[in-house]
Amino acid sequence: VVLSISSVEHDGLGRYGDPIDPDGDLKAMEKLRRMTKPGGRLFLAVPVGPDTVVWNLHRVYGKARLPLLLRGWTLLGTYGYSPTMVHLEAFRHQHHQPVFLLENTDPGDAGESLAWLVALEE
Repeated sequence: VVLSISSVEHDGLGRYGDPIDPDGDLKAMEKLRRMTKPGGRLFLAVPVGPDTVVWNLHRVYGKARLPLLLRGWTLLGTYGYSPTMVHLEAFRHQHHQPVFLLENTDPGDAGESLAWLVALEE
């Protein structure tokens, strides 16, 4: 089991001495995936709302970036998350961080399971 609480959203922004890299967060998630055995679990908490970079503090993950961040993982469950969060402007600066329970899977297997993350509820 791996825990990442309020960490990945800072990678690549340079605030903590790391090099500037627009994909630093995606690379960090890939590194976590490589370090986690197949079938291993990751508890991940990141800010969710409309896609935003609060320079050079953190990212907020929305309908464009959240699926990229979770690529290669199977979503097993969430705590405190609703798909409407990625669309609501009110969540841009509230820094709400739901927890995602993820399982390490082949990147080719995860696409369908993540589609609901950003779908609007009807």
